[in-house]
Amino acid sequence: MKSTISTQEEVKPNKEPPPTPRQSQKEIFNAVEAKRDRLVSLLEELIRIPTVVPPGNNYEEIVQYLEPIFRSFGYSTEQVFIPTDEIEKIPYPLEGPRLNLVACRDYGQKEPVTIYAHMDVVPIEEPWTKDPFNPTIENGKLYGRGAIDMKCGIASMVVALEILHELELQPHFNIICTLCTDEEIGVYPGIYHLAKKGYVQGHVINTELGAQMPFLIAGVAGNIDVKIRTKGRGCHSGINFLGINAIEAMIPILNELYALKEEVEKRESSIPVIPLLRSLGAPSDKVTPMFNIDIIHGGTKSNIVPAECEVVINRRYIPEESYEQVVQEIEAAIERGKTKSKALDVEITTIHSTPPFKADITSPYAKKMQKALQAVHGFQDSEFIVGGAAVSTDMGFITQACGIDKILGIGAATLDNTSAHKPDEWVRIDDLVNMTKQLVHYLAL
Repeated sequence: MKSTISTQEEVKPNKEPPPTPRQSQKEIFNAVEAKRDRLVSLLEELIRIPTVVPPGNNYEEIVQYLEPIFRSFGYSTEQVFIPTDEIEKIPYPLEGPRLNLVACRDYGQKEPVTIYAHMDVVPIEEPWTKDPFNPTIENGKLYGRGAIDMKCGIASMVVALEILHELELQPHFNIICTLCTDEEIGVYPGIYHLAKKGYVQGHVINTELGAQMPFLIAGVAGNIDVKIRTKGRGCHSGINFLGINAIEAMIPILNELYALKEEVEKRESSIPVIPLLRSLGAPSDKVTPMFNIDIIHGGTKSNIVPAECEVVINRRYIPEESYEQVVQEIEAAIERGKTKSKALDVEITTIHSTPPFKADITSPYAKKMQKALQAVHGFQDSEFIVGGAAVSTDMGFITQACGIDKILGIGAATLDNTSAHKPDEWVRIDDLVNMTKQLVHYLAL
């Protein structure tokens, strides 16, 4: 597969800036309010397209739905496929092409902005009380998989551009929209490919990394999974001296890994942790690495000595650490454990899902985004907090590929909405509307 221009009739970017708007901020915000039903119906349609990853089917369907909408606003579009050789490096059961959509319009401005959203959603693992792909509305909340993470960002982006188009507002930037694949599994997500190929330009607005609160994102951790498999020899448990217990052979390795965990989690980043996390028990007022022994599998029946045992470590690493350093110290701990283990063999597999990133929170773009949030909610300067966490996102791939650290977050999240990746995921419709006001304000006011 390779990058290809859409087969639809090409729309040439409009390089003539639209006339200066006569509408006031209040009138523009009222126009967004009038789009409430449009935001809801658009988000509902996006949720109905199940882009669950893995396997990641239906990217083509969601692109085909969105592409004509962007073109109706005068945007040129390009469908960008991830090459097969890159897809093969992703260690998950994937199906279908990895199709990304890039939509651009040159408004005759001096600099571009890249607006980002990912199209994929996580699987359904626990029972829902509602149909995850047939959205429902109750008490001002819209329920469905991807409602908050992050098809609300796509809906907000589209309606913000619709407002610019219909009101003939002049954006401060030439606009590049990127609708991307596979953020939820990383390794080689769509935004990484787009950044390497030069599609990502200027500064970046991630329509997921913000909130309808006085908050600016300062950075997040990277994400690595390490699978360790010990091999023993199976036999009847009543004559265990004939075998080698792979679970017991894992214990010395686990002891070394746990000692490493205690050392690792004493480290601190220069990024301040989100104050809420500190109040909930975070170990420092700075972002710290996380070292989690998360999965263990071994044995099939109590009267059989297990021949294999597998442990999975999830390691969240801060920007001050390197991927190479993290892997080397885990491998060194495993080697120390092996000297005390009876394992016949130990296999190690490493999956680098996402690198970390630090955002430049002193940039004029960050200040402008703060002003947009203040315009919507009336927050005071003194209320704003800056922070990060040991969660992960694919924004680190942008920094890695092209050095951009001017990365802003905007989003519909609130303190009472922790429904991402959970059953009955939801977004408050008022927050979706306010997020769209914030985006229009940032782009055009």
